[in-house]
Amino acid sequence: MNTKKFIVSYIVPISALLVIGIQFLLIKHYKLNPWKGGGFGMYSQIHYYYNDLIINDLKKPFDSIIKQDRQVASFVMDVKRTPNKNNLKHMAELVSQYAKRDSITIQIWKPSVNAETSSYTRELLIEYQFVKP
Repeated sequence: MNTKKFIVSYIVPISALLVIGIQFLLIKHYKLNPWKGGGFGMYSQIHYYYNDLIINDLKKPFDSIIKQDRQVASFVMDVKRTPNKNNLKHMAELVSQYAKRDSITIQIWKPSVNAETSSYTRELLIEYQFVKP
């Protein structure tokens, strides 16, 4: 068997299966968004744009913070896309500067649709509590 045929027959399919396996591992254990990294779960859930970002105990409305600062507005989409502890911590630090608060709780809620019962609910995806040191 020549080298080209060996690569096409074995190396390419094994590499593809390895990439797919790593993607599913990251989705399952590290809460990576299925839309990222090849899009293997692209249509398995509602788009992250519709996730709700809720910040508890803000005196100043969060929408006004987003309108004032493009950095915060762009970071909101990053947090919705990849809601992990590091992104939520950074978001909490940004919001605490604007809101002048020592502690903030951030929650990401994802929409959930049940086709059998025709019901729409929200599920808590992640919650982060930030306290200034």
